Amino acid sequence: MASKFGMAGGIPERRVRPIWDAIDSRQFKNALKLSASLLSKYPNSPYALALKALILERMGKSDEALSVCLSAKELLYTNDSVLMDELTLSTLQIVFQRLDHLDLATSCYEYACGKFLNNLEIMMGLFNCYVREYSFVKQQQTAIKMYKIVGEERFLLWAVCSIQLQVLCGNGGEKLLLLAEGLLKKHIASHSLHEPEALIVYISVLEQQAKYGDALEVLSGKLGSLLVIEVDRLRIQGRLLARAGDYATAANIYQKVLESWSHTLLLGVWYGALEQQISKADWAQD
Repeated sequence: MASKFGMAGGIPERRVRPIWDAIDSRQFKNALKLSASLLSKYPNSPYALALKALILERMGKSDEALSVCLSAKELLYTNDSVLMDELTLSTLQIVFQRLDHLDLATSCYEYACGKFLNNLEIMMGLFNCYVREYSFVKQQQTAIKMYKIVGEERFLLWAVCSIQLQVLCGNGGEKLLLLAEGLLKKHIASHSLHEPEALIVYISVLEQQAKYGDALEVLSGKLGSLLVIEVDRLRIQGRLLARAGDYATAANIYQKVLESWSHTLLLGVWYGALEQQISKADWAQD
Protein backbone atom coordinates (compact mmCIF):
# COMPACT_ATOMS: atom_id res chain seq x y z
CA MET A 1 0.00 0.00 0.00
CA ALA A 2 2.89 2.32 0.78
CA SER A 3 4.32 4.45 -2.00
CA LYS A 4 7.38 2.97 -3.61
CA PHE A 5 10.66 4.81 -4.04
CA GLY A 6 10.42 7.35 -6.84
CA MET A 7 6.63 7.20 -6.83
CA ALA A 8 4.11 9.86 -5.82
CA GLY A 9 0.59 8.64 -5.19
CA GLY A 10 1.34 5.59 -7.34
CA ILE A 11 2.61 7.77 -10.21
CA PRO A 12 6.28 8.16 -11.20
CA GLU A 13 7.55 11.26 -9.43
CA ARG A 14 9.11 12.64 -12.62
CA ARG A 15 5.59 13.06 -14.03
CA VAL A 16 4.30 14.80 -10.92
CA ARG A 17 7.20 17.12 -10.09
CA PRO A 18 6.58 19.60 -13.00
CA ILE A 19 3.00 20.06 -11.78
CA TRP A 20 4.12 20.90 -8.26
CA ASP A 21 6.80 23.23 -9.63
CA ALA A 22 4.13 25.08 -11.62
CA ILE A 23 1.86 25.27 -8.55
CA ASP A 24 4.69 26.56 -6.36
CA SER A 25 5.51 29.26 -8.93
CA ARG A 26 1.79 30.14 -9.20
CA GLN A 27 1.65 29.19 -12.88
CA PHE A 28 -1.76 27.66 -12.41
CA LYS A 29 -2.82 27.58 -16.07
CA ASN A 30 0.32 25.66 -16.96
CA ALA A 31 -0.20 23.41 -13.94
CA LEU A 32 -3.77 22.68 -15.07
CA LYS A 33 -2.52 21.81 -18.56
CA LEU A 34 0.08 19.45 -17.12
CA SER A 35 -2.57 17.97 -14.84
CA ALA A 36 -4.85 17.24 -17.80
CA SER A 37 -1.97 15.44 -19.51
CA LEU A 38 -1.32 13.41 -16.37
CA LEU A 39 -4.99 12.43 -16.07
CA SER A 40 -5.02 11.27 -19.69
CA LYS A 41 -2.35 8.72 -18.71
CA TYR A 42 -3.76 7.93 -15.25
CA PRO A 43 -7.53 8.54 -15.51
CA ASN A 44 -8.32 6.41 -12.45
CA SER A 45 -5.70 7.90 -10.16
CA PRO A 46 -7.16 9.59 -7.06
CA TYR A 47 -3.86 11.42 -6.60
CA ALA A 48 -3.97 12.87 -10.13
CA LEU A 49 -7.53 14.02 -9.46
CA ALA A 50 -6.50 15.50 -6.11
CA LEU A 51 -3.76 17.49 -7.84
CA LYS A 52 -6.25 18.84 -10.38
CA ALA A 53 -8.62 19.80 -7.57
CA LEU A 54 -5.81 21.60 -5.76
CA ILE A 55 -5.01 23.62 -8.89
CA LEU A 56 -8.67 24.50 -9.48
CA GLU A 57 -9.04 25.66 -5.88
CA ARG A 58 -5.96 27.87 -6.22
CA MET A 59 -7.52 29.36 -9.36
CA GLY A 60 -10.65 30.25 -7.40
CA LYS A 61 -12.81 27.59 -9.06
CA SER A 62 -14.19 26.18 -5.83
CA ASP A 63 -17.21 24.32 -7.25
CA GLU A 64 -15.11 22.54 -9.87
CA ALA A 65 -12.46 21.73 -7.28
CA LEU A 66 -15.04 20.19 -4.95
CA SER A 67 -16.54 18.14 -7.78
CA VAL A 68 -13.11 16.73 -8.71
CA CYS A 69 -12.33 15.99 -5.06
CA LEU A 70 -15.57 14.09 -4.68
CA SER A 71 -14.69 12.06 -7.77
CA ALA A 72 -11.34 11.18 -6.21
CA LYS A 73 -13.07 10.26 -2.95
CA GLU A 74 -15.51 8.03 -4.83
CA LEU A 75 -12.63 6.22 -6.52
CA LEU A 76 -10.97 5.61 -3.16
CA TYR A 77 -14.17 4.12 -1.79
CA THR A 78 -15.24 1.97 -4.73
CA ASN A 79 -12.10 0.86 -6.57
CA ASP A 80 -10.00 -1.57 -4.54
CA SER A 81 -7.25 -1.53 -7.17
CA VAL A 82 -6.35 2.16 -6.71
CA LEU A 83 -3.56 3.24 -4.39
CA MET A 84 -4.70 4.81 -1.13
CA ASP A 85 -1.62 6.41 0.41
CA GLU A 86 -0.93 9.30 2.77
CA LEU A 87 0.16 11.60 -0.08
CA THR A 88 -3.18 11.22 -1.85
CA LEU A 89 -5.13 11.62 1.38
CA SER A 90 -3.16 14.66 2.53
CA THR A 91 -3.60 16.37 -0.85
CA LEU A 92 -7.35 15.79 -0.66
CA GLN A 93 -7.34 17.03 2.92
CA ILE A 94 -5.69 20.30 1.88
CA VAL A 95 -8.34 20.97 -0.75
CA PHE A 96 -11.30 19.87 1.36
CA GLN A 97 -10.10 22.06 4.23
CA ARG A 98 -9.67 25.11 2.01
CA LEU A 99 -13.18 24.50 0.67
CA ASP A 100 -14.52 24.34 4.24
CA HIS A 101 -15.33 20.63 3.98
CA LEU A 102 -12.88 19.21 6.47
CA ASP A 103 -15.47 16.57 7.42
CA LEU A 104 -15.02 15.00 3.98
CA ALA A 105 -11.26 14.78 4.48
CA THR A 106 -11.82 13.18 7.87
CA SER A 107 -14.17 10.61 6.37
CA CYS A 108 -11.51 9.69 3.79
CA TYR A 109 -8.94 9.11 6.53
CA GLU A 110 -11.45 7.13 8.61
CA TYR A 111 -12.18 4.89 5.63
CA ALA A 112 -8.48 4.39 4.95
CA CYS A 113 -7.78 3.52 8.59
CA GLY A 114 -10.56 0.96 8.50
CA LYS A 115 -9.19 -0.55 5.30
CA PHE A 116 -5.51 -0.54 6.26
CA LEU A 117 -5.37 -1.38 9.94
CA ASN A 118 -2.41 -0.25 12.07
CA ASN A 119 -0.94 2.01 9.36
CA LEU A 120 0.68 4.70 11.49
CA GLU A 121 1.13 7.21 8.67
CA ILE A 122 -2.57 7.23 7.86
CA MET A 123 -3.55 7.13 11.54
CA MET A 124 -1.46 10.26 12.17
CA GLY A 125 -3.27 11.94 9.29
CA LEU A 126 -6.59 11.01 10.89
CA PHE A 127 -5.40 12.32 14.26
CA ASN A 128 -4.52 15.66 12.63
CA CYS A 129 -8.00 15.83 11.09
CA TYR A 130 -9.54 15.37 14.52
CA VAL A 131 -7.23 18.09 15.87
CA ARG A 132 -8.53 20.51 13.24
CA GLU A 133 -12.11 19.58 14.15
CA TYR A 134 -11.47 19.93 17.90
CA SER A 135 -12.67 16.34 18.32
CA PHE A 136 -10.77 15.76 21.54
CA VAL A 137 -12.30 12.38 22.38
CA LYS A 138 -11.51 10.97 18.93
CA GLN A 139 -8.01 12.46 19.17
CA GLN A 140 -7.52 10.57 22.43
CA GLN A 141 -8.84 7.31 21.02
CA THR A 142 -6.67 7.50 17.90
CA ALA A 143 -3.54 8.44 19.85
CA ILE A 144 -4.03 5.54 22.27
CA LYS A 145 -4.43 3.15 19.33
CA MET A 146 -1.11 4.35 17.90
CA TYR A 147 0.53 4.09 21.31
CA LYS A 148 -0.66 0.50 21.69
CA ILE A 149 0.82 -0.37 18.28
CA VAL A 150 4.35 0.95 18.83
CA GLY A 151 4.54 2.12 22.45
CA GLU A 152 6.13 5.45 21.51
CA GLU A 153 6.19 8.25 24.07
CA ARG A 154 4.93 10.88 21.64
CA PHE A 155 1.65 9.04 21.02
CA LEU A 156 1.06 8.68 24.74
CA LEU A 157 1.59 12.44 25.13
CA TRP A 158 -0.85 13.12 22.30
CA ALA A 159 -3.44 11.03 24.14
CA VAL A 160 -2.78 12.73 27.48
CA CYS A 161 -2.95 16.22 25.96
CA SER A 162 -6.24 15.27 24.28
CA ILE A 163 -7.56 14.24 27.70
CA GLN A 164 -6.42 17.54 29.20
CA LEU A 165 -8.24 19.45 26.46
CA GLN A 166 -11.44 17.56 27.26
CA VAL A 167 -11.09 18.53 30.92
CA LEU A 168 -10.40 22.18 30.06
CA CYS A 169 -13.61 22.20 28.03
CA GLY A 170 -15.54 20.95 31.05
CA ASN A 171 -15.85 17.27 30.16
CA GLY A 172 -14.80 14.38 32.37
CA GLY A 173 -12.87 16.18 35.06
CA GLU A 174 -11.40 14.05 37.82
CA LYS A 175 -11.89 10.63 36.22
CA LEU A 176 -10.20 11.63 32.97
CA LEU A 177 -7.24 13.19 34.77
CA LEU A 178 -6.83 10.03 36.83
CA LEU A 179 -6.81 8.09 33.55
CA ALA A 180 -4.12 10.38 32.12
CA GLU A 181 -2.03 10.07 35.27
CA GLY A 182 -2.43 6.30 35.24
CA LEU A 183 -1.32 6.05 31.61
CA LEU A 184 1.78 8.11 32.34
CA LYS A 185 2.67 6.17 35.48
CA LYS A 186 2.35 2.86 33.65
CA HIS A 187 4.58 4.11 30.83
CA ILE A 188 7.15 5.47 33.29
CA ALA A 189 7.26 2.14 35.11
CA SER A 190 8.08 0.27 31.90
CA HIS A 191 9.88 2.84 29.75
CA SER A 192 10.54 5.94 31.92
CA LEU A 193 10.35 9.33 30.12
CA HIS A 194 12.93 10.61 27.65
CA GLU A 195 11.93 14.13 26.63
CA PRO A 196 11.58 17.29 28.77
CA GLU A 197 8.20 17.93 27.17
CA ALA A 198 6.98 14.60 28.55
CA LEU A 199 7.97 15.65 32.06
CA ILE A 200 6.21 18.99 31.67
CA VAL A 201 3.02 17.23 30.53
CA TYR A 202 3.21 14.83 33.49
CA ILE A 203 3.61 17.71 35.93
CA SER A 204 0.75 19.61 34.30
CA VAL A 205 -1.56 16.60 34.77
CA LEU A 206 -0.67 16.53 38.47
CA GLU A 207 -1.20 20.30 38.68
CA GLN A 208 -4.67 20.01 37.16
CA GLN A 209 -5.52 17.69 40.06
CA ALA A 210 -3.94 20.06 42.62
CA LYS A 211 -1.37 17.36 43.45
CA TYR A 212 1.38 19.92 43.94
CA GLY A 213 3.32 17.80 46.44
CA ASP A 214 3.42 14.88 44.00
CA ALA A 215 4.51 17.20 41.20
CA LEU A 216 7.33 18.63 43.35
CA GLU A 217 8.45 15.10 44.20
CA VAL A 218 8.59 14.20 40.50
CA LEU A 219 10.49 17.39 39.71
CA SER A 220 13.10 16.74 42.41
CA GLY A 221 13.48 13.07 41.45
CA LYS A 222 15.25 11.28 38.62
CA LEU A 223 12.83 12.58 35.99
CA GLY A 224 13.69 16.16 36.96
CA SER A 225 17.07 15.73 35.26
CA LEU A 226 15.25 15.91 31.92
CA LEU A 227 15.12 19.68 32.45
CA VAL A 228 18.75 20.45 31.68
CA ILE A 229 18.32 24.23 31.98
CA GLU A 230 18.34 25.00 35.70
CA VAL A 231 16.27 28.17 35.47
CA ASP A 232 13.44 26.24 33.77
CA ARG A 233 13.34 23.76 36.63
CA LEU A 234 13.40 26.59 39.18
CA ARG A 235 10.50 28.41 37.54
CA ILE A 236 8.34 25.27 37.64
CA GLN A 237 9.39 24.58 41.23
CA GLY A 238 8.51 28.12 42.27
CA ARG A 239 5.10 27.91 40.63
CA LEU A 240 4.30 24.59 42.30
CA LEU A 241 5.38 25.85 45.72
CA ALA A 242 3.25 28.98 45.35
CA ARG A 243 0.19 26.97 44.35
CA ALA A 244 0.79 24.65 47.28
CA GLY A 245 0.71 27.70 49.57
CA ASP A 246 4.41 27.64 50.50
CA TYR A 247 4.93 31.28 49.57
CA ALA A 248 8.15 31.84 51.53
CA THR A 249 9.99 28.99 49.81
CA ALA A 250 8.48 29.98 46.47
CA ALA A 251 9.80 33.53 46.95
CA ASN A 252 13.30 32.17 47.61
CA ILE A 253 13.15 30.06 44.45
CA TYR A 254 11.97 33.00 42.35
CA GLN A 255 14.82 35.06 43.78
CA LYS A 256 17.21 32.46 42.36
CA VAL A 257 15.44 32.76 39.02
CA LEU A 258 15.93 36.54 39.04
CA GLU A 259 19.58 36.15 40.00
CA SER A 260 20.08 33.66 37.19
CA TRP A 261 18.54 36.05 34.66
CA SER A 262 20.63 38.94 36.00
CA HIS A 263 23.75 36.83 35.60
CA THR A 264 22.72 35.93 32.04
CA LEU A 265 22.08 39.57 31.16
CA LEU A 266 25.43 40.57 32.64
CA LEU A 267 27.20 37.90 30.60
CA GLY A 268 25.45 39.26 27.51
CA VAL A 269 26.72 42.77 28.25
CA TRP A 270 30.25 41.48 28.81
CA TYR A 271 30.13 39.42 25.62
CA GLY A 272 28.91 42.41 23.60
CA ALA A 273 31.67 44.62 25.01
CA LEU A 274 34.25 41.94 24.23
CA GLU A 275 33.04 41.71 20.63
CA GLN A 276 33.38 45.48 20.27
CA GLN A 277 36.94 45.39 21.60
CA ILE A 278 37.88 42.57 19.21
CA SER A 279 36.34 44.46 16.28
CA LYS A 280 38.26 47.61 17.21
CA ALA A 281 41.50 45.65 17.49
CA ASP A 282 40.95 44.03 14.09
CA TRP A 283 40.16 47.42 12.55
CA ALA A 284 43.32 48.93 14.05
CA GLN A 285 45.46 46.11 12.64
CA ASP A 286 44.00 46.64 9.17
